[in-house]
Amino acid sequence: MEPLKKLFQMLLLLSAAFFIGSSNRCVHGSDSDSDGFSELFIDCGASGETTISFNGVDTHWYEDKDFINTGKNFILTPTEVVNPMNSLRFFPSDNKSCYKLPLQPFNGKFLFRAGFFYGNYDGLSRPSSFKLEIDGNLWANVTTSMIQDQPVYHELIYRTASEKTTVCLVRTTDNGVAFISSLQATYMPGDMYTLMQNKTALYLQSRINFGANKTVE
Repeated sequence: MEPLKKLFQMLLLLSAAFFIGSSNRCVHGSDSDSDGFSELFIDCGASGETTISFNGVDTHWYEDKDFINTGKNFILTPTEVVNPMNSLRFFPSDNKSCYKLPLQPFNGKFLFRAGFFYGNYDGLSRPSSFKLEIDGNLWANVTTSMIQDQPVYHELIYRTASEKTTVCLVRTTDNGVAFISSLQATYMPGDMYTLMQNKTALYLQSRINFGANKTVE
């Protein structure tokens, strides 16, 4: 079992490493007028772009207005929660709302991560549940929480199918309001997860730090 544990640990570390890359990289398509990102961090609901440092590594976070044209912004009261969780975009009147992400390379494997921090933004103390979709396929059933220091995350490794990947939030109840705090996409080189077929996706069920003597948030 020891070699298998080491293999799992290596795969998980590689996945995590791609989310703390040195910078956002914009790839210019030679045959296209539009730009595509190989790494894109979106601070949903934010009023401007920000740069966040973590362990000496800077990541650039974009505001989301260029990727979606529906919903409303909300800035939470500042807390100790990391910056992207201090704002959100919510969709009070839409049954389905979609972000359109210009990602390159086309048909590449990307690690997607969506974050949700309720923070009682509506004053109702009633965290909502809704569906998360990617290119029309179910990604996750999202259940948010009232716990102040525990945002909800969903991660997926997925091969893009078009020039713009859609990530949608879908209302599932009459009174439920979908929202999102952050959205990330990071390209993974072709030599990673080579057994992953074109029509499959890998959903993160759990992340385990083997051999560690403490939990790392």
